[in-house]
Amino acid sequence: MVGNFDETAIRSFAIIISDILTHRQIADHLNITGIDDTNPDGNKTERIYQPLIEKQRRDRCGNNVLDFVLKVINPKRYSDEAEFERDRTKINEKLAYEGYEIGKDGQAKQASKATTISEAKERSLKIKSKIGGLQIHPEIIPFCEEEWLKENYFHSILEITKSVAVKLRSLSGYVSDGSELVDECFGLGKDKKPMLAFNYLNNPSEESEHKGFANFLKGFFSMYRNPKAHNPKIFEDVLLNEMTEVLVIASIIYRKLDKTLQTGYK
Repeated sequence: MVGNFDETAIRSFAIIISDILTHRQIADHLNITGIDDTNPDGNKTERIYQPLIEKQRRDRCGNNVLDFVLKVINPKRYSDEAEFERDRTKINEKLAYEGYEIGKDGQAKQASKATTISEAKERSLKIKSKIGGLQIHPEIIPFCEEEWLKENYFHSILEITKSVAVKLRSLSGYVSDGSELVDECFGLGKDKKPMLAFNYLNNPSEESEHKGFANFLKGFFSMYRNPKAHNPKIFEDVLLNEMTEVLVIASIIYRKLDKTLQTGYK
């Protein structure tokens, strides 16, 4: 048996789910769960909240409340994994305070209760493992973890790009930044002896790969070091998507740099 959910938690569930379902879908999901549609003329949040509260009071347990949430956050309903993960993350952040979480299979399991906002966010985002099923290079996480937990995606992006520069400095010993740092690290010069290299530069193909990576790094800094600042709240999803993109690209760069060694020529 599931214990009673805090009324604040139920309202949080209702607010999140009201952005997921249409009025028609709300009616269908209430019906499927065996919950009376007691507020059909209310706005979507109240139309979900009132029936769930009344059902829990009658049942004296939260079984049907959780069942309703699970029927909404069900992977079978989704055709886009990113949308499922987005909605699951939002619900899990609130469920964490109640001692539950929804897995990738759409099933609920008990967990220790979160007591702080950061703990709830960290548990729901699972930022130390994966995002969208993609492996993120572990050296990146410490640079953006705090901003990520606060959903400060603009500064998360900035910190991720900074981390790449830190990686280049640690490999090369240089102290510059951006394109200048890339040129110092990977510039071939007349003798074709760069400070850093990941191949032997023995033929045009290897030289092309080397130059291409250097240009890729410059493009990364130019494109993401100065993303649009102070975006309104309505652009939050855009920034979240961009942060995911930057994480993936930065991870590719890190893995390439992991194979890069000092040549000792400069």
